[in-house]
Amino acid sequence: MKKISKIKNGLFKRNSVLLKHALKTGANILANKDDPKKIIESIVGVNPDKFIDELSTFKGSVTKAGQLLSQYGEYYLPDNINEKLKKLQSSSHFLDYSQIESQISSKAIEELEIERDPLAAASIGQVHRAKDQNGKSLVLKIQYKGIEKAINGDMFFLKMLMKSLKIFPKGIDTEDIFNELERMLRNEMDYDLEISLMKKYKEANDDDFFYVPSVVDEYCNKKSICMEYIDGVNLGDINPSDFSKDKIDNLGAKIFKLFLKEIFEFNLVQSDAHGGNFLVNEDLTKLYLLDFGACGELTDEVLDFYRNFLRHSFNLDREAFFSEIQRFIKYSNKSLEYDEDIMWEYIVRVSDPLRSDSFDWGNTTLPDDLVEIGKRLRKTLKFKSIPSQFIFIDRKLLGVFALLRQLKASFNVKEVFEDFV
Repeated sequence: MKKISKIKNGLFKRNSVLLKHALKTGANILANKDDPKKIIESIVGVNPDKFIDELSTFKGSVTKAGQLLSQYGEYYLPDNINEKLKKLQSSSHFLDYSQIESQISSKAIEELEIERDPLAAASIGQVHRAKDQNGKSLVLKIQYKGIEKAINGDMFFLKMLMKSLKIFPKGIDTEDIFNELERMLRNEMDYDLEISLMKKYKEANDDDFFYVPSVVDEYCNKKSICMEYIDGVNLGDINPSDFSKDKIDNLGAKIFKLFLKEIFEFNLVQSDAHGGNFLVNEDLTKLYLLDFGACGELTDEVLDFYRNFLRHSFNLDREAFFSEIQRFIKYSNKSLEYDEDIMWEYIVRVSDPLRSDSFDWGNTTLPDDLVEIGKRLRKTLKFKSIPSQFIFIDRKLLGVFALLRQLKASFNVKEVFEDFV
């Protein structure tokens, strides 16, 4: 990690630097609209280190975009480029402690011994280790000063960029996509909400394999969260070959089970499913969940649609699936046209793991197959906007798939899924 003096949050200063990337990116999207790999390679460029270094200084929605890119890079990117992008998941440029100290509660400053160098830095804030007066290890998650102003500029710029480049087909309203991105970032800045959801998630969890750190309320405020310190290994740094196959496969099965528990039991979805948001212990018998800034509390009504999509896909019940699609379109008050045969081909393929007694996530053509079918499906789609809550859940599902592929896990997906349906 490298130290920076402050966040670039002025609209002109920030976006003049972004413009050179944006113009190149827009042109390449237009030229390679059916080839995600070429698009991403064009964004990263021939010097991945320089691209990552520059992206890390911006924080906010720009860094978040890079983190999402790294999360799904497994599917499209060469290993050397994806390894560079992965650095954004748990490491980034950080602000000098003097620039963020005013964000911490006076009680924490008075009573805690806070390390000045951070453990990690991300898009919204950075994490510092601390000790209380009894010597207990804690961590402080501290929000960057000026980050809200930076995000305001980013959203304005991104909307202007998309409209001017005309990347999306004529007639499509992208407002839901921007609303979801902005909602996600605003929620991540609402530390009161994050603490509340973190406590709800901890209470809902009934499996000792998963652990949510306890919040130390007396040292929290609206700009910083204090919680117990967890000693573990970043999940994104795990090399599957360093562990027994049984350990890796059990971890993969548990990660998939947690996703299903969120959908079918918790009604809480921790949507940022990348390695930087999890720690594991040395023998892979415990998974620590660290970040709840992007956690979403969804209604039973919305989740019921998603549950039924999963059930009907699993059972290969085409009639029931498309009946549910039509019910959802009516509920969401959106318009959607598609080729039913290609849509069903896509659904059958994406749900293949659910029917497998031993699905090998590290050795599958599933991502490539979905890209190929998706190209054909996109040409038949006619819609004006996409419901934001389904963008949220789909992002979670893709993140889980990417984690399982990174771990090269192989387990009985069908057995895990049948516990819930």
